[in-house]
Amino acid sequence: MAGTIICYGDSNTYGYDARPYLGARYPEDRRWPEILDTRTEWHVENYGLNGRCIPRYSGEIRVVCNCLRQWSALESPVWLWIMLGTNDVLRTPGTTAETAAERMERFLKELMACEEISGGAVRLRLISPVYLQPGVWVESDEMCRESERLDELYRKLAADLGIAFTCAGEWGIPLLFDGVHFSEEGHLKFAECVIRELEMQADKNI
Repeated sequence: MAGTIICYGDSNTYGYDARPYLGARYPEDRRWPEILDTRTEWHVENYGLNGRCIPRYSGEIRVVCNCLRQWSALESPVWLWIMLGTNDVLRTPGTTAETAAERMERFLKELMACEEISGGAVRLRLISPVYLQPGVWVESDEMCRESERLDELYRKLAADLGIAFTCAGEWGIPLLFDGVHFSEEGHLKFAECVIRELEMQADKNI
């Protein structure tokens, strides 16, 4: 096994399926983290949660810091991949990309102060989310624009903090009618894009 990847995200990591009236979850073989676990040598754990925003309150951040102790004991190297920000823009109209990036900066700095990350037992990768598209859950073009702007702000943040960065917005992931959630094809394509990135960076400590 190559090591462990912890995928910490929202419903697009969890694998939410918006097609049923009350919503559902895609089967394991249709969710990108589980596809990675099956198709690569990495052990991949899915820590997606529907509706998750960037943790910004002390209690929320402390929960993740406590999880780091558990994650650091897994097969190394251990990577924590964070893909959040969509719900920050989506759930509160008027929230800007700058606001989301400020929340992310505080969250990442708090994590980097933890011994597990400062000591190198767990490494960080920031992933800028797939862009929102017009749909039944996306009420304005402004939301789409702000979600796209997360890319440039997260890219700079990752560079400033010296952590790995991936822009998922460039991958053209197919979404459902709501303009937010990955289709089954989208999960497969997302996994394939990640696998290509892992292969390209195999000699660069991903």
